[in-house]
Amino acid sequence: MLLIMKNKKRKRDPKYKQLSFETAIRNPERYKGILEYMQDYQGIVLNDENLLTIVSGMYENGIVTSPDFDLSKYSTKEEIYNSVISINSTRKADGGFPKGYQSRFWTYMRTLSEFGFVYARYNKPFKIGDVGLKFIENKIDAQEAFSIQAIKYNRRSPYKNVLNDFNYFRFIIKVLKKLDSENKKLSYNQFIISLFSEDGNVDEFIKIIKNNKFPTPDSVYSYLEKIYGKINKKSTVLGDYPDVVLRMLRITGFVNILNKGITLIELNQRNLNYINSLLKLDYKLTKKEKNVDIAYFNKINQITRNEMLLIEKNRKEVFHIVDYNVVLSKIIEENNVTKEELLEDIQNLCFTKKRNEKFKYIDEPLQFEFYISLLVYLIYGNEYSVNPNYKTDDYGMPISHAPGKTGDIEVLGPGKYWLLEVTLIRNKTQQINNETVNLFRHIDNSKWEEKYMSLIAPVVHEDTVRLYNSLVIEYLIEKRDKFYAKPYDINEFIESCKVKNNFEDMIIYTKKLKEKALTELMKEI
Repeated sequence: MLLIMKNKKRKRDPKYKQLSFETAIRNPERYKGILEYMQDYQGIVLNDENLLTIVSGMYENGIVTSPDFDLSKYSTKEEIYNSVISINSTRKADGGFPKGYQSRFWTYMRTLSEFGFVYARYNKPFKIGDVGLKFIENKIDAQEAFSIQAIKYNRRSPYKNVLNDFNYFRFIIKVLKKLDSENKKLSYNQFIISLFSEDGNVDEFIKIIKNNKFPTPDSVYSYLEKIYGKINKKSTVLGDYPDVVLRMLRITGFVNILNKGITLIELNQRNLNYINSLLKLDYKLTKKEKNVDIAYFNKINQITRNEMLLIEKNRKEVFHIVDYNVVLSKIIEENNVTKEELLEDIQNLCFTKKRNEKFKYIDEPLQFEFYISLLVYLIYGNEYSVNPNYKTDDYGMPISHAPGKTGDIEVLGPGKYWLLEVTLIRNKTQQINNETVNLFRHIDNSKWEEKYMSLIAPVVHEDTVRLYNSLVIEYLIEKRDKFYAKPYDINEFIESCKVKNNFEDMIIYTKKLKEKALTELMKEI
């Protein structure tokens, strides 16, 4: 008994800390795919055996990647399991999960737990909350899900052993509102300082940034060392932590992020009525809810009827862009985007780690959609209306993906409707599950006489192409529309754009597909 007590880890005393979220997942929209995958494990006890199955499935489905994991090399489940165990053998215990693949699982559950999307504890049954389920079922989108949960979020919780005890998102909204009343914006360096707030005192923070100059990252770090003493290393304090928090703040739709030589943050006026309504909601946590994980989950995992009414009201009220061509043209002009630079950005996004700093806070999958919208506008904007369906800020810059029941980009012109579905997904299973059948539901809802559809990815898996082609033939048989479609690897799509023959290319591809199908059927007669 004494030995057991000696080995039991004592919980550290809480301290005031910089706000941070899981840095392994910088793109908050990735959490939807993780929730969709975990839906099959509702109620499953998160013991070692089940966690090995779950984490191995994450690798197989491309949710988790590693240069040491190559699915094509394994012929049995046992080989996959052994590889997953080996790859994660050096990972330290974390979040109550043992070292190894178990703590790897927690990496993907940490932020989802903090925001009340899931209840994920070692050796306990796994749960997805009401807000998480509505997110998966496309009853709410990413911006709506994260904005609702952000307004409930508390710095001190069962997942954060800190003395900071307030809602950071409410605090930063009030800061931005006060700065806006003085016609000012928050710089990135000042934003870093905000992450160290101990109690969410708006007036105190405004006083700090008015009385101190923060012209460089080094000046920020020096100030923080002077005030707080020992802090994390520079790259963490000035880069990793604020980067992820700002991405989280952006997906809520609360802010605009401007690149004016320096990064500036301001309140998103398009969502101001919605933001003000959220601020009126009361989410005070009891001491028990701040310390007991299941009590915390039970408190914030539900979307109430009142919250859903606010979401639905905002959908109707928020300003919808009537002429996206004007917006895309302005973005190109203000950011000095050339066709050559855009093509390079697309290549870099698909195949290298080099990124355009001007658009760094647009998450990568959304960035791809954004770049394709700009490219199609540059090629076809004089004749067609290019309408991306992603959600935007005040300046037309993307915040989050299109709601689940709409396509990514719609191009409208004389007698023609062209639907483009854009994805960075390379994994075969995910491409087939997410980027095939649903496209045909989108195209079926359009009433245009002449319809076109393109799937665009860095590389379209050959099995995805087979299914896509089969669905094209099935659609033509059932609908008998003037319908033309083609799946494009990105390089093939770019080459077609360069010579401005996408419509002709889709017609030729579809006709050849029909001819091949007819030839094969005739052989059977």
